[in-house]
Amino acid sequence: MSYNLELQKINLKLYSITNPDDKIILLKQAILLADSNNDIEWGFDFRLELINEEVRTSRCIESFPAFTWLLETYDKNPEIFDEKELLWQYKWLAQASYRNSNIEKEQIEKIFEDLKSRMTKNGYSLRGYYSVIIGWYDFIGDIESMDAYIELREKDTRDDMSHCMACELDIRVESELKKGNVDRAIDIAHDLFVKKLSCAHMPFATFCKFAYYLNKLGDSRAADFYEKAMYELKENIDEKYETFLSTISLLINYLIYNDREKAFELFEKYSPWDFNSEDSLQFDFSVNVLNLFNVEGSRKIRISATHPLYSDSGEYNLKDLYSYYYNRALDLAHKFDARNKTDNFKNLLTKETMSK
Repeated sequence: MSYNLELQKINLKLYSITNPDDKIILLKQAILLADSNNDIEWGFDFRLELINEEVRTSRCIESFPAFTWLLETYDKNPEIFDEKELLWQYKWLAQASYRNSNIEKEQIEKIFEDLKSRMTKNGYSLRGYYSVIIGWYDFIGDIESMDAYIELREKDTRDDMSHCMACELDIRVESELKKGNVDRAIDIAHDLFVKKLSCAHMPFATFCKFAYYLNKLGDSRAADFYEKAMYELKENIDEKYETFLSTISLLINYLIYNDREKAFELFEKYSPWDFNSEDSLQFDFSVNVLNLFNVEGSRKIRISATHPLYSDSGEYNLKDLYSYYYNRALDLAHKFDARNKTDNFKNLLTKETMSK
């Protein structure tokens, strides 16, 4: 059988698979076969698809080398490929770059500038680029710069490289919540609440943020937003979309202070997504589940066999789990803050350890 026919068979098989991890395994096989036969066109298409699948997981392992190959291959063969095909994936990889604590700030800035250059060269506005930069400033805790770029984004033209309108609105809401402007955030979020604007993430992520931030402020309206978030999680969220790990951890955090048994239930269900996840997701998850274990005693907990503290007995000392998540969060906080030249992650961890 020719390699081309084998690749076509793999391509057809991909349509029958729904699990992203299974698809990634098959795509890696296809890429290896295409590369061994020097078929850059098949290699190009399969790598784009691999990145699209890994977006649905909590990891970003295969996408960086795949995208590096894509950029190099396009730059060597611009007459064969359309650079526009790469730019949506480039936006995601640009954001994934700063979520990885091992990527230097200088390299992140080079990625931002290269993305900006390629978007401009292809006739796009900077609206999509601004969304990436807004995410960066949100990530490092610079809300003033975040707001400045939100203002720039709102003045620029919407096009095919823009984030969806629901995601754009949600980040405005998050800015207000982080500043403690709850009523302003509620006003801005109206179109998300009534689902005039929605996407794969919204309004679920928005409801989770309101439940989390309002609970921290002692605002009784947090309970209503929690119920709305749980409804969305049950009815409208793809259970295979592991990138929701950070968002779901906000619900676990809410429940720690309102319904600990339900918090343990969500932890048991979603903690397997934490295995091998992106650094920033590991930090978010660690911080948000931390106080679930900040009590004396032990209990039976269903933990994935991939967890470093996994025990066949299923019985765990809660303080051991607290120490594990605290030390992991602290290590990542040091790495992120040293690279970003901020105290944002240390402050986030400190605030949670002081929560009651």
